[in-house]
Amino acid sequence: MADDTDMSPLECVLSFCSAWTGPDLDRVIAHLAPDITYHNIPMEPLSGLAAVERYLRGVGPLTDSAWEVRHAAANGDHVLTERIDRMTIGGARVELPLMGVFRVRDNLICEWRDYFDLASYRAQMAALGTPKGH
Repeated sequence: MADDTDMSPLECVLSFCSAWTGPDLDRVIAHLAPDITYHNIPMEPLSGLAAVERYLRGVGPLTDSAWEVRHAAANGDHVLTERIDRMTIGGARVELPLMGVFRVRDNLICEWRDYFDLASYRAQMAALGTPKGH
């Protein structure tokens, strides 16, 4: 987050993951660099804060969310997270195991990639009678 607090890359990413509880999208977005690249593998990547913010605010309605960080490791400015993202999207409860890769620069996340099984996500949404999602 762009403030005077100097966090380690790991602390920055864990703070970002914590912001998803609720979620607090303003706090989530405050962790992202203006030139952020966000890639939800296997979908197309997004570049720039405006595009990423538009996507994140457009998911949903996202009425409840919590990210459980199972494991995290840092090497320099890179942070790896093994997570289970739990969320309610459009009234449907979704649980998504995934691996996240982040790069942090100046206390802001400038690269964010999440690797997950898109078929599993879509199957959960379909089973709940919700469109296949993003």
